[in-house]
Amino acid sequence: MARFTTNDYGTPGPARADRTLRPLLLANHALHFASSVIVLGISGYFIAKFDANTHLRYWIGVAAVDTFFYLPSLFLPLVKTYKGYLAPLALTLSYLWLIAFVFASQDYDYNGGQMFNSPAGVDKPGLKRTLEAFAFIAFFTSLVGFFAEARLWDVQRVTAAHVSEADKHAAAPAEGAAPATV
Repeated sequence: MARFTTNDYGTPGPARADRTLRPLLLANHALHFASSVIVLGISGYFIAKFDANTHLRYWIGVAAVDTFFYLPSLFLPLVKTYKGYLAPLALTLSYLWLIAFVFASQDYDYNGGQMFNSPAGVDKPGLKRTLEAFAFIAFFTSLVGFFAEARLWDVQRVTAAHVSEADKHAAAPAEGAAPATV
């Protein structure tokens, strides 16, 4: 079986897509993990130094859960037997990060740009914009991660189907041929 096959429409076949998808998935997981750790650190700083509100608690909760789940998944694309099983988790986390970004946008982009929300009365616009930016990056990378994980799962499923079909045809004796004796 050729390693670089194409399907009927000229797009790369499963073997080639798998080779390019795994490094992309690894880079995406690393960027996502870094952005969630940054949001975790900034929101943790705000909670430790100032009054905590519900948005700060939400950001630290989502970032902590995300960091917990993505730490082991950083190296999963390097494992050859990994087939993209984290797609549902990535989809769920993308919705949570979207909500986190909306909260940050509500707190920091309205009210004439004064940024006195989350935490209230604190004038640290650089940290607040950084939190908002990395919440968006975490949302975007989790959404991209979902599509990449789903594609990896689909490539593995199609590859397994092609291999099992090839095994079936190779194992079936030719018509009119005598069975092999041992």
